[in-house]
This record gives sequence, structure tokens and C-alpha cells, in this order.
Amino acid sequence: GGASAAAIGRAAAAAAGPTATTTSTSNENSATKAASALIIAASDKAGMAGIDRERINSILLRESANSTFMQRQRKMDEHSNRRIEEMKRRLECKDGISSTASATNNNNSDWRKEMKQSTIDPLLREYQSRRANISTCVVIDMDGFFISCHTLLDPKLATKPACVGGSSMISTSNYAARRYGVRAAMPGYLGRTLVTELSGGKESLTFVKSDFGLYKKKSAEVNAILEEYDPRVKMHSLDEGYMDIGPYLEVMLLDNHESICHDDIRKRLLDKHKTIHSKGDPSSANENENRPPAKKIHEILPLSTIHDAAQNLLRTIRQHVENVTGLTCSAGLASNFLLAKIASDMNKPNGQYFVGPSETQILDFVNPLPLRKVNGVGRVMEKTLRAAFGIETVKDLYEKRAEVYFSFRKASAAFLMRACIGYAEGMMHHGGETDAEREEALHRKGISHERTFSPTTSWSDMCTRLEGITLGLVRDLRERNLRPKTI
Repeated sequence: GGASAAAIGRAAAAAAGPTATTTSTSNENSATKAASALIIAASDKAGMAGIDRERINSILLRESANSTFMQRQRKMDEHSNRRIEEMKRRLECKDGISSTASATNNNNSDWRKEMKQSTIDPLLREYQSRRANISTCVVIDMDGFFISCHTLLDPKLATKPACVGGSSMISTSNYAARRYGVRAAMPGYLGRTLVTELSGGKESLTFVKSDFGLYKKKSAEVNAILEEYDPRVKMHSLDEGYMDIGPYLEVMLLDNHESICHDDIRKRLLDKHKTIHSKGDPSSANENENRPPAKKIHEILPLSTIHDAAQNLLRTIRQHVENVTGLTCSAGLASNFLLAKIASDMNKPNGQYFVGPSETQILDFVNPLPLRKVNGVGRVMEKTLRAAFGIETVKDLYEKRAEVYFSFRKASAAFLMRACIGYAEGMMHHGGETDAEREEALHRKGISHERTFSPTTSWSDMCTRLEGITLGLVRDLRERNLRPKTI
């Protein structure tokens, strides 16, 4: 089926979704959880609301409960279960020591309260004081990108369950297929079975062969459009772009010439971008040392004016993308890229979602979110937080912040503290790297290279291709100063 290593890795990550207990009472119970996780892990994906989860789970269990993959998944879960039990023991020990100290000293010693007051809450207040004042960070997410590219060539695909991939692995599915629980990183034979059974034989899953030449062409078209509104746009993948529309808004709203048009703004942004690249970081330049800093846009105009313009501009950008490429996209608009990334999935397909920059607006948005909505929280971390601490939502994470801070290693604890209040640096770093990408890299469990090619029976050809992929992976590891644990 031409499944890539990356797709198989995503299947492993998605296929063992959250479990509520730390041990299994039987092989059947464990198999049920593992099979159910194939759909639970993706039940919050766009187009999968209201799916018949119970029937889907029973089909997945019947078809794959005793597969090699499920057996391996259960072994992997055993390791995380031991880690969860160790966390619980450490917490019990900590509570025991605290209780003994309280009785000995005749006071009400509470290590959680002390940790919050002395360490965690000052850290969170520092983060909150550094929040951006306006929401101009945008994440553009193409809707069902791979299959949508094929639908442009064959419009009939839009009305029937379809996916890109083969019997061994699906790389993406359309919204008609998602209604049956079919999603990316699911084995194709399972997707086929789900559609056939749940439709009562009235529909079948259509498989489309991948075409990366087509995807790269359409992605380049999207990138070219986004660059018109932010020359520093960063394409995180073929179908996802990170951009800051603040500079565009400044020219559009603060320029005194009412006749200023998109091409004029585009030229100014491009000239400024070239100047920055030719001179380096403008903040370190000496030529403007004696000049008072210019006022920020939010110091001149009401926030409501800025944010209304930002949302209208985002609609214009999305329409521009559709007019040129024929493809729709969804978008998130927020004060940082972590929030914008989450927001981009809130109103799919072909919609957008705005998160205001105030503390109240941010917390109202993040508090009810399931943990997996947070970029950087994967299956294992979600399972650990749920099983060890009873944490289901971002608000739960905040309430249990002392236990989490105590139990996790420094880097992971710091990330979770930022996540529990929806904090991340708002702007892109030099080179176009966003804070959301840094968070993802910090907690990334694997790194991979992939190639898609026609079937071959030549062993030497396979070895040559594998060598090329491996050398590319080695270069990436060296650049990131990483050493792999498992290959």
C-alpha cells in the first residue's frame, strides 16, 4: 500500500488512545481498550462529531484485537502503566512525609499549597504578564488537504467516502468517510470494513493513490498567497501555515491614505522584510538609538477595531486561497500560536475561530478543552495525566498543577504549566520558528524521513532508497543534536 514510516508512526501514536485505568484485568479487556483507542484518539477531529463510537469500537475489536500491532501496543502500555504507578507511589510518599511533618510541628503543613505559593504561581504570573496585547497570530490549516487535492481533479469524490492511501494505511480521509470513523493513520482494510458495515452495504470506501507532486504544487500555491500577507510565513507542513498579520494590519489601519490597496501593503511588507534580512536584527541597529519608540497599534486604535479588521482580513485571506487553489482552509486567530493552532480546528471545515487576548478570554477558551487539543500533549502524556491525577481537561491540569509540577521532569513540567494557562510566546522567532513548534519539538517522541515510490521487486533498489532515507534522517538528527533510542 506504500505506507510511509511516518504514517505507521502516527498509527502507533493514535491507535493506543487514552485509558482510564492503569492495569488490565484480562487480555480481552486490554484488547478492547486498544481497539477502542483507534477511534477515541481521533473522536475530536473535525467531521467526527456524533459518530457511532460503540459500533465502531466493536468492529475494530473484532477485526484487529489479536493482531501483532495490538499485541505490541499492549506491551508498550505496560511500560507507561509502570510509570504511572511509580508517580502515584511518589505522591503517596510525599503526602506521608508532609503529614508527619505537620503532626510533629503542630502546624498545617501542605506541600501543595507551599509549592504553588513559592514556585508555581509566581511563574504563572510571570507568564501572564508577558502575554501579547492583541490577537494577530494566525494558523492556516487546509481542509482534508490530500483528498481535497484529488477532489479538484475528480469532483465525484466529494459525495462519497474516500481516502488517500491503500489497504495497509490511510494518510487522509474526506468528511464523508469520517462520518464512519475513517481517519488518517488507520489501516485501510479497517476503513473499508467500517464504511461497508455502518452503511449497511450501501456505500464503500474509495481509495485514491497518493500524488506528492500534486500536493507540493498546491502547497506552493498556498504558500505564495500567504506570503503576500506575511513574508515571514512558515509552512509547518504541506497543509499548515503559521503567520503574523500584525504588520499588515498596521499598514492597513494606520496609513493615512485611504486608497492604499493590497498590492501597496504587500510591497511595503516585502521591502521591510528584505531590509531586515540584509541588515540583520533591526533591534540591534544603532541608527535609530536616539529615536523614541513608535507607538504600537493597540496604543493608537481600540482593540475592537483591530480585531474586527483582523477577522475580516482573515476571511479575505481564506477566500483568496480558495479562489486561487480551489481548496478551502480553516484558521485560528489568537494572541499566540499555541492558541491559534487549537483554534484552527474549532470551526472546520472552511471556517475560522477567534480567541481574544485578555486573561478572561484565554482562560474561557482553554479551560474546557480536552488535553489532546493542546499541541504537544500526546497519547502517553494524556494517559499519564488522566490515570495518575484524574486530569481530563486543561482546567483540571491547572487545579492539579502542584502534583504535576512535582511528578514530571523539569522540561515537561514547565511545558504543562504554560499549557494550563494557554501561554506561549506570540511572535515567530528568527528563522520563522514559532513557539508552538518549539513546544512540539521539545516533546516530540520521534523523528522520521519518508519516501513514496512505485512497487519494486529489486532488493538493490530498495537498499539504495533506504540508504538515502537513512542519510537524510542522520542529517536531521545531527542538526537537532539528538541521539535516537530506537530505530
